[in-house]
Amino acid sequence: MRFHPRHYILIIVILALGVFNFYRSRHLRPQPASSQPGLSVTHTVPPESAAAWNAFDKVAALRDAPDAQFQPALQALQQQIETTQPPSAAADVDGCKTWLMFYRQSVLHPSSDPTWHTRSTQHLNACMKTHQDSGQ
Repeated sequence: MRFHPRHYILIIVILALGVFNFYRSRHLRPQPASSQPGLSVTHTVPPESAAAWNAFDKVAALRDAPDAQFQPALQALQQQIETTQPPSAAADVDGCKTWLMFYRQSVLHPSSDPTWHTRSTQHLNACMKTHQDSGQ
């Protein structure tokens, strides 16, 4: 097979792109840890439900813990939800608690369909970040 000039140009372009990508990957500057955003609440939490959200954060942190640790925290969350006045102030917390239970169910009884585990993980992360039930 005989190469024409356009073949040589194409080979040079491909090699140049490879060298450029290699150089770029070797000279990337890592981002300092202080520039990365931490977990911050982006939604103002009503004072009536602040205690319930604190209890939710504790339970969500224990979501992969054994039942001996998880169940008492879940009961404390349920008690906080029940004592929140007015009851409508705890609606978001209760919705996020439901997704927490979906998460636990998918971890304890995995199925061939990982959809629920993925969706509940994403929803729980959103609940912890925004302190509201986003309804996703």
